Amino acid sequence: MVVGRGRQDGRTTTGIPGLDRMLKGGYPPGRPYLITGPNGSGRTLMGLQFLMEGIRHGEPVLLVAVDEPPHEIMENVRAFGWDLSKIHTLDANPGQLAYRRLGSVQEIKSLQEVRSMQELGDQRRAPAQTEDITMQSIYLRLRRQLETLPVRRLVIDSMTSIRHFALRATGEQQTDRTEIQSLLRFLAEKEVTTLITALPPPSHELTPEQVICRGEVLLRKEWSGPMMKRTIQILRMRGTPHDTEEHTLTIGADGIRVEDETPLNAGE
Repeated sequence: MVVGRGRQDGRTTTGIPGLDRMLKGGYPPGRPYLITGPNGSGRTLMGLQFLMEGIRHGEPVLLVAVDEPPHEIMENVRAFGWDLSKIHTLDANPGQLAYRRLGSVQEIKSLQEVRSMQELGDQRRAPAQTEDITMQSIYLRLRRQLETLPVRRLVIDSMTSIRHFALRATGEQQTDRTEIQSLLRFLAEKEVTTLITALPPPSHELTPEQVICRGEVLLRKEWSGPMMKRTIQILRMRGTPHDTEEHTLTIGADGIRVEDETPLNAGE
């Protein structure tokens, strides 16, 4: 039974049926969740499928793009045939900061000017065109935007890059930890279901997003000869039953799929 927009039995569906099964219907709504994994494991793609699921149900969605500029994201998913035109984006990519004059939030379908600026080549990354990225600047832009756009789903891609550039700009680790906590608490207060992508931190480090996020999904990848094997596991999900076993994940013509319902270690 579907309850409300993009929800199943009160959950916010992920756009990945196998993952919805692992989550017993989807994410509990209005909370922040952490998606960790190495580069190439499918973090960004998982976030985009989550946003596309919201679009299919008529929900306003927002992408904070830090790792890649929006025109590259569009090119990367072209093979899937996805229409990203209704996804709004806050472009915080360091190579694209000069284009913020187009507006803090814009629709990806309106990025023709960004594409034309791409022809400028390396000039767009010249020092004179760059600005510092800080958690405060992103926080303030999100606060302002959420006053006018009732976002129900948000993806921040990625917190690793935000922290890297913010620390480079401020040099104050404790300040940035406090600002990360403030941002995540703000989004929780606004009841926005948020996915935050990040590289896995060192085993001895506990990040602010790990403390505040209500759950964490871990993506893994490893090479077996010429083949790459990807897996997915829910490390934690507060206040709700969930599948804790590791499952096979594949990326195909329609995006991410959790192929098997049988845990990898079943029967061992």
